[in-house]
Amino acid sequence: MLKLVAKFKTSGGNSQTWSLPNPDTTNTPAELKGLLDQIGPLELFSKDGNNLYDTAESAMFVETNETIFF
Repeated sequence: MLKLVAKFKTSGGNSQTWSLPNPDTTNTPAELKGLLDQIGPLELFSKDGNNLYDTAESAMFVETNETIFF
């Protein structure tokens, strides 16, 4: 399973992780950065008065391979 994992800074300065399963892998890193930068100004998620996804810090594709034993 492939997912996009992005790390954000909250408006309070803490770290917050966000992930998206089955992402579109055809976007360039610059396009992904631009898309993730659009999340912060929306202020969709907050906790204790802080915007949880204020500034995109990094992003990566993470692939998980599962092996069923029984």
